[in-house]
Amino acid sequence: MKKNVWIAALVVAGVVAGRAQGQEQRSGVLNLNCVEALVAVEHTALAGVFSFVSEKDSNAAFADLVAHDGKALKKYVAKLEKDVKASAGITAWDHDTVLLALGLFTGPVADTLEKPGKSLMEKLTQLSMKPTMTLEQITAQRKK
Repeated sequence: MKKNVWIAALVVAGVVAGRAQGQEQRSGVLNLNCVEALVAVEHTALAGVFSFVSEKDSNAAFADLVAHDGKALKKYVAKLEKDVKASAGITAWDHDTVLLALGLFTGPVADTLEKPGKSLMEKLTQLSMKPTMTLEQITAQRKK
């Protein structure tokens, strides 16, 4: 529970910083890719917090969430692997999220994070190279 509070505080701080910079924020609108990802990692309670994050920043906020929660990262990777198995691709939102998560694990803040195992990092790297598809295309393939 402490992680969720900490992450929520970071998201809110990002929204406040964005407003301070004069960026327009759309509250109450949540990207469907983000909703699906929150459901997959069983963090649906954070949907309200994510609704205050601009759509263009939602994948960065989600990447930060999974980078700080190893169980959520494993669930998210499993969801993406199912999408690849069903449709041979992932959404552009998921692609960007994977790249951002990889950046967190290999960038300057990496020392502050619990690094995922070699296998999970390899899966993330492989997922980052998959073709992108729309959420509608992937959803249609899941139903087949």
